[in-house]
Amino acid sequence: MKPAKPLPRRELEKKLLISRLVTLSSYFGLLAVLLLGLVVNPPPEGARMAVILAVVWLPLLVFLPSILLKQPRPHAWLCFISLLYFMQGVTSAFLPEKAGLGFAQALLSLLLFTAAMLYGRWRSMQLRGAVLD
Repeated sequence: MKPAKPLPRRELEKKLLISRLVTLSSYFGLLAVLLLGLVVNPPPEGARMAVILAVVWLPLLVFLPSILLKQPRPHAWLCFISLLYFMQGVTSAFLPEKAGLGFAQALLSLLLFTAAMLYGRWRSMQLRGAVLD
């Protein structure tokens, strides 16, 4: 694969800012939708909410330090994890009692996938110095 063509510094910084904002908002939005799903549709009696929430959130929370440190490679791996939440959201969207939350989860995970992929690409370009002045 040939390397990407360098971008002007101002254009690259603008793209990085937008993709970072979309990544962060969809990341935290997805966490909120997952929590809301457990509140609206509570688990069966006797199940521990904290354990279920930890299992649901853990794959996303693993990437939180890397996202906050703006590292490009973990953003690429986050794309793969977001696909799991996309599949779960699409499946939930077909259930009448979970349709709204399922659609929101699928949409947020799709946004997270796209924004994290673009951010990882553009941030790695910036770090390698593929910038035109």
